[in-house]
Amino acid sequence: MDKKYQIFISSTYKDLVPEREKVRDVILSMYQFPIGMEMFSAADEEQWEIIKETIDSSDYYVLIIGKRYGSVMEDGPDKGISYTEKEYRYAKSIGLPILAYIKNDEAITADNVDDDTKKLKRLQAFRTDVTKGREVKWFSTIDQLGTEVSLSLHKEMDRKKRPGWIRSDAVDIEKSLSEIVELSKRNRELQEENMRLSGELERLKSASVRKPLLTLTLGCTKPDDDEKHLEFYQRENLITVDNDKTVHLKLKALSTKAQEAEYQPLLRQDIPTDISWKVLDQAIEEYNETLPSQEELEKYLREYRRYLRIKENGIPVTFFINNVGTAKATDVTVTIEFPDQIYVFNAEKVFDMSAPKGPVKGENPVRRAYRQVERETAFALNLDLQGLQGLGITPTLSDLAISPVINGNTFFASMEIENNKIEIEQKRGIVHTKSDYFCGAYIIPIVAGEYEAKVTLMCAEYETPEETTIKFLVEE
Repeated sequence: MDKKYQIFISSTYKDLVPEREKVRDVILSMYQFPIGMEMFSAADEEQWEIIKETIDSSDYYVLIIGKRYGSVMEDGPDKGISYTEKEYRYAKSIGLPILAYIKNDEAITADNVDDDTKKLKRLQAFRTDVTKGREVKWFSTIDQLGTEVSLSLHKEMDRKKRPGWIRSDAVDIEKSLSEIVELSKRNRELQEENMRLSGELERLKSASVRKPLLTLTLGCTKPDDDEKHLEFYQRENLITVDNDKTVHLKLKALSTKAQEAEYQPLLRQDIPTDISWKVLDQAIEEYNETLPSQEELEKYLREYRRYLRIKENGIPVTFFINNVGTAKATDVTVTIEFPDQIYVFNAEKVFDMSAPKGPVKGENPVRRAYRQVERETAFALNLDLQGLQGLGITPTLSDLAISPVINGNTFFASMEIENNKIEIEQKRGIVHTKSDYFCGAYIIPIVAGEYEAKVTLMCAEYETPEETTIKFLVEE
């Protein structure tokens, strides 16, 4: 079927009148429709709507650029943009095939060059944008332009087929409309039937298909076979779970004043009067010289504070995986990702963790004097020796974190803790209405506030993992 194409000609007007006429004549000689917008004002927004509709109905877009930027929009969102550039941007935005032609500077007379520096800069930017991603033809004469346009249009029409225009008597309009109406009616009937069948299928599925439904809860319950750490599981005052499943944690006040006092310099006025006569100034001076530097002391106190935070603020927890659905869940996996404000470690390693050793120092002359008096008088004094003797080396946080844990409740289950994340695997499966528990995690709140741990639940019966959260409220 023979088509005729509408071709939109865009350029500045006064400086390119002969070029526009040449392009128009070439298009007419090809038995196509040229159309130009020189009759419209660039600043008229109502006229722009007409021009936009004309570009929409065109099949190809021919752009000619000289040395003038042209009239610019006076207001609106495109204020300062030339009419020609606005036409080009719109044609580009709707995917209209664009053929661009730029006149060589040496072929342009001085009276056809913008004398406005600002416009020249905009023109240069416009030229640069047009040349990006497309082949641009340069010309010096009108005849050269005509030849280039004719060749380019023939190639573009062969390469990119467009809707074009056809004669009305070439199509049986009445027959086509009748077929369209019939097809629309049939399509609507099929859509209605599909919706009815889909609804019935979903109803049957929901009535007959049994599915597992996994949930995760957290508690401070002691496993029946764990008597070793009974005192830790009795610290229920540090954790509660309210009705909306929010886990409440409490931060205890921590102090290292006793450890710090143990390394303070000994002064004459601090020595009890009953043995002052037995402690020489030289002994005091020699003792003070053995005390650690401030830097060493601060390092020890930081380690001790960390130890207290882990031991005193941490809580051993048990995770319960519940199947509240209507079918057994197999190959169950659960991932719990904790926020940065709550640490999770291996409970067994935390239980066996000992206090950090203090820096080495000399024997306190006061203590030595009392021991001498004790030997002399056979009288035992009750001294507070807390913190004077090291209790072991504190493990690093990474040592506490990396921990495969085999749970005692089933041979086919495991829990691994690493990078502040817990991964649980339960291969045996969980029957519907039943639960399985996993002990061995130890959580430590660090900062007061409200936080969430991300939980991912998966089993062989799920098509995709389900995600939920555990809410934490850490209170001072």
